[in-house]
Amino acid sequence: MSNRTIHTLGTSLAATLTAAALAFAPVTAWAGDLAQVVSADEEVAAPGTEATIDHGHVDLGLLLVDGQAQFLARDDSAATPVWRDPADVVFDVGDNARLTLPQDKAFSFVGAEPGSQVWVVPQTEQADVPWLGWNTQAPSLTDNVDRGLTMEFLGHQGPGEFSLFLQNGGFEEPQLLWSTATGATDGFWVDLGTHTHANWVFSEPGIHQVRVRMSGQGAGESAGSDVAAEATLTFAVGAGTDVAQAHAAQWDPRAESSGASAGAAVPVWVWALAGAGLLVLVGAVFAVLRAKGGRRG
Repeated sequence: MSNRTIHTLGTSLAATLTAAALAFAPVTAWAGDLAQVVSADEEVAAPGTEATIDHGHVDLGLLLVDGQAQFLARDDSAATPVWRDPADVVFDVGDNARLTLPQDKAFSFVGAEPGSQVWVVPQTEQADVPWLGWNTQAPSLTDNVDRGLTMEFLGHQGPGEFSLFLQNGGFEEPQLLWSTATGATDGFWVDLGTHTHANWVFSEPGIHQVRVRMSGQGAGESAGSDVAAEATLTFAVGAGTDVAQAHAAQWDPRAESSGASAGAAVPVWVWALAGAGLLVLVGAVFAVLRAKGGRRG
């Protein structure tokens, strides 16, 4: 399927959308001819190399380095692509990304009132705004993973709401991937060889962090193993947000994060205690029944 871009960029959210497709098998996100070639010899920046990205093309993806999966961001905003640790990256989403939410119930998942201002990292490239997507094209990945990856949402920390969606353009309704306002947080499937962009929407300015995981079944030299890694994406949203503070921000695993699934948000020890409590309760019930049976005898 070819990729068709809406060239007229206005002041409404709908005007930023580009042609893409969303199929569910079970839940799959993909886009068409976003043609690019990812080479096996591309540079990987040393950990701790800070970067602030306020424009240009970036893809999230997995690389296998010495047999270990690494969740990295392929920064293509300069002449030569560089894979960066997301822990070192801040996406500076200034007021050039501020748009008006349409008077359309189809966008209610954004979690803001129609006509209000939101900040959008758009599906279509826009000047002076980061263009953030994902790809499954790295040779180290395609050689070592079977079929593709699942991309999972692990949580959001920051003011207001966060959502991610695809839009075909025209009169088709948006295809929701994740929304903290509605609790839509299911993972979606990404075939190998895919390159996709979507709309990342923030309802309020401030420092936002989004935790994401990519995982798949190993193939080739990684056959029989799980290939998985996760990372925290950091966004400095709005012109008044301090980028230096965003670089210093840390994901807090103890803090409540909006939109994470209930199972992921509950620590393992809670489930363990609950299971132990259930076993004690069942044992007590059996003891009572046996005692009653003995008295009847």
